[in-house]
Parts: sequence; structure tokens; C-alpha cells
Amino acid sequence: MKQVFIFLIFIALSQIAFSDSYLSQTKTMNGVLLNDLYDAIAVNDASGLAPEGWHVPTDAEIMELEMYLGMSQQQANSTGLRGMYEGCKLAGGYDLWQNGVLRNDPEFGSSGFSFFPGGYRYGLNGNFGGLGGDGYFWTATEHSSSYLAWYRYLSYINAQVYRDLNYKRTGISVRCVKDVE
Repeated sequence: MKQVFIFLIFIALSQIAFSDSYLSQTKTMNGVLLNDLYDAIAVNDASGLAPEGWHVPTDAEIMELEMYLGMSQQQANSTGLRGMYEGCKLAGGYDLWQNGVLRNDPEFGSSGFSFFPGGYRYGLNGNFGGLGGDGYFWTATEHSSSYLAWYRYLSYINAQVYRDLNYKRTGISVRCVKDVE
């Protein structure tokens, strides 16, 4: 039996303070409030980024969702661009994305995940980029090194999902899933 994940952007989390982390300014785009950006240190902070009854999904949980949407096990386990149309299925907010392959695909937004192009904050110099064209989100899975964690990336220029490691100090979005009893 497939586990069904319910995803939610927690805009209200900007109220939470983290001693060794940061939150970006909340941004609006075409009148839509976009979520804050978090570093991976906040994602795995013991004080808990997700509210009670929710958690930041692991890399394995996101792979399960990707396979539910049509990605093969081999593709899900690989890094870089993977799958065929899973990225456009995960995206949402048609008017928020730059015109390109992602939003023009007929599968756009079909999963209900509704991921927005919130961009990123580069951890080394603090510069922001990608708003409107790129969407990134952390998983709760850290790499064996002390400075990397797994993330996903969607871009307006293709319909696939990018999976790789990123520096924990990079600010990107977070998705939370409801705990299953």
C-alpha cells in the first residue's frame, strides 16, 4: 500500500528563531506569498522546524513520492536530472514560473504538491537568485560529511527533478509532511 504524503508550505514558520541559522525575508510574487528560505542546519535542528504531527521528509520519502509519480527506482536512486515529467507534476503556481518547458507541460501541477519557484540564498556570500525560475527544497537527510545535505530542484527549463547534495548553509525552501500513524 502506497503511503500518501500531504505537503504544506509553512509560511508562518518565520516566527521561529534559530541560533545557528537564518530565515530570509518573505517574498511575494504576482500577489502570492512565497515561503521563507532555510538552511539545512535549521531543517535538522533539535528544536524542530516542523510543527507537532509533521516532519521534514527524508530523501527516501521524497524518492517514494517521485516513484509514485512515475519515476523508476533506478532513476530515483541516481543524482542529477531524473525522470521524465515528475518535475512538472510537482510544480504549482503556473503564473509564478517563467515561461518554459516546466509550466507548458500538460502534466503541470497534476500531483497537488504545488511547489513554487522560491529561488535560493547562496550560503557563502548571501546573494539571492532563481526567484521565478527555480524551486529548491531540502530533505531531512544529511550526507556523511558535516557540511552537505540532500535536496531537490525544479527549473522552468525542463520537466525533470534534480537530486543532489548542497552545502547546508544554502537557504532554500522546506516542505513538511504529516506524520502517518
